[in-house]
Amino acid sequence: MLCYNDADILPDAIEYLLATNHDLIVWDHGSDDGTTAVLDKYHRDLAERRWIPRSYDFYNLYQAMSKYLIEEYIRQYDWISWPDQDELLEGRDRSQTYDRWVEQVCEEGFDYIQFSNFNFWLTSRDDNTIASPTQRIRHYSLFPDCAPRIRSWRASRTNIRVFNHNPIDGKKVPDLFNLRHYPMRSTEQMQRRLNKDRAGLQRNGANYHYDNMMGHAEKLLIPPEQLHYDDGIHELDPAPVFNWRTIYGYGPTDVSAAGSGSST
Repeated sequence: MLCYNDADILPDAIEYLLATNHDLIVWDHGSDDGTTAVLDKYHRDLAERRWIPRSYDFYNLYQAMSKYLIEEYIRQYDWISWPDQDELLEGRDRSQTYDRWVEQVCEEGFDYIQFSNFNFWLTSRDDNTIASPTQRIRHYSLFPDCAPRIRSWRASRTNIRVFNHNPIDGKKVPDLFNLRHYPMRSTEQMQRRLNKDRAGLQRNGANYHYDNMMGHAEKLLIPPEQLHYDDGIHELDPAPVFNWRTIYGYGPTDVSAAGSGSST
C-alpha cells in the first residue's frame, strides 16, 4: 500500500487487509496529515513500513515499489493485492470474503484480477457521528468507463506497475471482482484533496480529473437520491445510475488508457 494524506480512512484500509489474511508492506510518501500516527498505531501489524520523502517523484513511485516487490517479496508469497489506500477489494460477490475468492482463483490457475470501480461518495445523508468512512459513506454508483483497475495478481507474475492500470502477463480472471472506492469522504477532506494533496498532479494527460473538479466545484455535492445505497449485506448494484464524467470530466487522451486514472 502506498500512503499519502488519507489518514481518516487508513485504519479502515489496514484493518480490512489484516482481516482478509494479508501481510502489509506500507510506503508513506511524505504524509503530513496524521498518517504517521495511524501507522504508529498499527506498527506491530505491518510486515514493513518505509518513509519516502515527498520530494520523490510521484510518477516514479509505482515503478519503484514494483521493482522492490520483485526483488524482495515475490518468492515469499503466492499472491499480491495492491489497492489504493482509499479502496477496499471484494470478490465476485459477497458470498465469501475477498481472501477466499483469491485462494479460489489462484487454485484455478488464474494470474490476475481486474475490478469494477464502485465509487462511494459523501452525501447529506451521511451520519457524521460515525468516524469510520467506510461505515459512514453508504451511497455509491459504478464508474464503468474509468481506467482499468488491476489490483490483484499472482506474485510470480509481478511486473512494473503503471498506477495498477496495466495488465499482467498471464491468465486473467474472466469476470470482474468488485472494488469499493472512497475518494471523497467529507467536505473538508474534499477541499484538502483538491487544493493541496492532489493539486498540480496532472502530467502528460494523467491525473487530469483533479484540475477538472476544481473548475466546477458546485457539481461535487451529489444528492443521495442519484446514487445507490449499500447496506453492507446485499450485493452491490452494477447499474451506473450516476454519470461520474459530470464530476471527473475527460482528459486530453483516451480515458481508458493506462495511467489516466488516479492513485495516492
